[in-house]
Amino acid sequence: MSGQAATGAPDGLLKRIISEKRQRLRKNVHILFLGLTAEEADPIITLLRGARLAPRGQQAQSAEEFHQALSERSWDLILSPQVEGQFGAKEAVQILHRLNKDIPIIQLVPKSNSQALLQGLKARMATVISLEEQELLLIQIRRQLEHLENRRRLRIVEAQLAESDKRCQQLAELSKLPVIYLTSDLVTLYSNPAFSELFGLDDNNDQQYEPLDKFTVLKDRDLLKTALQDALQSNSHGVKTELKARRVDGTNFQAHFNIQQTRYLNQDCLQVIISPEIRGNEESFENLDPTTRLFDANYIISALEKAVHRALTGGSDCHLLYIRFDNYSALQSELGTSGCDIVLADVAELMQQKINKTHICARLEEDVFAILFHDPSPDKAMKLADLLCQSIAQLNIDVTGSSVQTTCSIGVCSINDNAPHYIELIDRARVAADEVLNNGQRGNGVKLFELADEDHDDIDDSSIKMIVDALENDKFRILFQPIVALASANGWGNYEVFLRLQENEGEEGLSPNVFLATMDNADISIRIDQWVIQHAFVRVAEQLKQHQRSRLFINLTTGFYQDADALNWIADQLKEHRIPAEMIVFQASESDLSTSQVQAEQFRFGLKKLGCKFCIKHFGVSENRELLRKKLKPDLVKLDGFYIQDLSNSSESDKAFAALIKDLKGSGIGSIAPLVEDTRLMGKLWKLGVDYIQGYYLQPPAEDMTYDFFE
Repeated sequence: MSGQAATGAPDGLLKRIISEKRQRLRKNVHILFLGLTAEEADPIITLLRGARLAPRGQQAQSAEEFHQALSERSWDLILSPQVEGQFGAKEAVQILHRLNKDIPIIQLVPKSNSQALLQGLKARMATVISLEEQELLLIQIRRQLEHLENRRRLRIVEAQLAESDKRCQQLAELSKLPVIYLTSDLVTLYSNPAFSELFGLDDNNDQQYEPLDKFTVLKDRDLLKTALQDALQSNSHGVKTELKARRVDGTNFQAHFNIQQTRYLNQDCLQVIISPEIRGNEESFENLDPTTRLFDANYIISALEKAVHRALTGGSDCHLLYIRFDNYSALQSELGTSGCDIVLADVAELMQQKINKTHICARLEEDVFAILFHDPSPDKAMKLADLLCQSIAQLNIDVTGSSVQTTCSIGVCSINDNAPHYIELIDRARVAADEVLNNGQRGNGVKLFELADEDHDDIDDSSIKMIVDALENDKFRILFQPIVALASANGWGNYEVFLRLQENEGEEGLSPNVFLATMDNADISIRIDQWVIQHAFVRVAEQLKQHQRSRLFINLTTGFYQDADALNWIADQLKEHRIPAEMIVFQASESDLSTSQVQAEQFRFGLKKLGCKFCIKHFGVSENRELLRKKLKPDLVKLDGFYIQDLSNSSESDKAFAALIKDLKGSGIGSIAPLVEDTRLMGKLWKLGVDYIQGYYLQPPAEDMTYDFFE
């Protein structure tokens, strides 16, 4: 077969790899349409689909629906107008800011102007765009998605870096070798217990933060400074030197100093590891605080870091509750340490009674408890905090025969896909608790942390000129991709017709998704559709002369089927090329059809009179899919790609897909599955009852209709 043989050559193979890569570039984008109806959202879905994105949309019309949607998943983008008196973009911005969620909002306006843009940016919108400016809207959507992905990657990298820093610190603390960290100015940041033991320092000895050269003999201090400077200037290689070290008691010993650049506490520094052997013997950490029998600070900090990592990928939001006693200093003065321990133990027991073991309760500091609350709802976190606050205030604690009461201030901080480093999370919760204590209430209350308010490029693509030039200078070409029946082939082959724009000889050519997605010119789109139909009909006529029958699936734009003369023009072309109407299947996108249902219905029944078949492609993305199916009564539907991508995720996806196929068969509608990439998927589709399959596994689009269909 010539089409397959072509792919055997090196350049043919390269083209196929590029084509396969392009086919897989469809990225799922989760969009929340706020205050938009399905009819208003469908043109945007069509626009994104033409730009090789796979939009997964959901409508929300009220604050309640918006909150519910936020708790269900992590969204990539919000599109919303601002209608006076209705819940819209401005209200959504305020909620996202309060919850510290990073979701860009594009505000849609009837007409763009500098004043609307200025007001929108002041209100913290990502941008303000008119729906009429489709090219600009697509550019901004792509740009906002790219910025969001970069921010998410940055947060993940920062979290990973923080994890590495933490591991380094833990290893240093547990190391039996003395370790000390120095800033670029050679100021001591940290020295581990082994360092203190080696040089005879007490834990509270201020000398442990002396310059490192103080721990060497006088004659070797210049050598040490030179080695440290060499290490600062060396990006990759460490510096090793042997010096005579000096203990606090004045005794000296020979030691090896291994110096290299590293990071500690989120800053670049020098790490110095000192040999010889050390006699230190570290004990393992305990998970429980002995006084309260809650988890200790190390445990909850480790759990908090893991929670931040999970939240960064989306869908695992939770909350941190920071519980500080309002009168702990007074209790210490009155009851002493042992009396305070009784108070802490009783409050801890109360917390264990009130809080499910799913959540983590710990003693974070001497007078601070913390709870890692594994629930995405801020309202539930605040209710729990309020319950604890009231319960602690009502608790009567018996301390050596005296009844003691205490209160607390509770700060609540959300942990989501925009979460900062865990240290900043703790600081945010602490700030919220401080506000309870210092806002005139004098404590005994709860507060959700909220970020403080903060005060925050031109592409002209000549698509129309390029297309007119291509039409006039014959720069378009058509390709054919087989659509293979999983049962009977009915004695002929099926191909979908693809259009390509080839400006230079040898180039693969641009898909119309690139040059038509943002163009709003009905006359040009009609001319392109007519060009494709005419050239496709010529190819079918040539095959009929060779006694080969191939049914073609031809894509139509909205402008073409809305044109009043379209049906008459098709009838003339069928007659001119002497083609049986049943060999032509016209197909249009479901989201396009949803926006022009009346014209679509008229066009569909006109095709039926002519004898041509009709197919709805990208089936399943619109809120109006069932209504469209009943009104237009298509002969076939091509399922949207996300059905195929989700098919392997779970058994629930299989069940829903099987029910859809069964429903289509019951209505006498044939089904086509696109994006088939392997035999395993092909076998599953056959078992589920799909009628036809299409994809690069079978064959990429080729210039000739030479696929060897199985009959």
